[in-house]
Amino acid sequence: MNRFLKITAMSHLILAQYLQPGHLVVDATAGNGQDTLFLARSVGPSGRVYSFDIQTQALTKTREVLQANDCLQRVTLIHDSHENIDHYITEPIQCLIYNLGYLPGGDKTVTTTAKSTEISLRKGIQLLAPGGIIALVIYTGHSGDTEESKLAWDILAGLPSPLWQVFSWRRENGPAQAPYLLVAYQERLK
Repeated sequence: MNRFLKITAMSHLILAQYLQPGHLVVDATAGNGQDTLFLARSVGPSGRVYSFDIQTQALTKTREVLQANDCLQRVTLIHDSHENIDHYITEPIQCLIYNLGYLPGGDKTVTTTAKSTEISLRKGIQLLAPGGIIALVIYTGHSGDTEESKLAWDILAGLPSPLWQVFSWRRENGPAQAPYLLVAYQERLK
């Protein structure tokens, strides 16, 4: 499959249009470290990435990926739920990315939840600087996925236009449980 047809690659392609060296960004779900690495490379040595995960396994893998790519020094790994984002970050952020679901290769019974995602997303929206962007890659096929994806969809779709622009990207002729992407971009005030 063409790599740009993968949902995670599409999220990176879109975010790359906005991210700049020196930005402060958040990976709300570290997972296996690929989003954190992408963000760290995008913001460069003058930027900062905060990467959250509740699973030690995910943070260990992310640390290994970052060390192998000489990017660990610009990342703060946080062993906590993304719902506590405001305990660690108080200044405006330029980007917030999520991969909702379970850790690939990990325990599939440990998943993101509607409650923690709702809290995190609402707090993240408040932290987002004008011109900032949010990307949610939503994986389905796990317990609670319908409630979580509907809630994320409702929150983003409910953001006021024209200040916010909200888009979705999904494969229409694929399996019913194919992952999809939601993106919300906040316009800069003039």
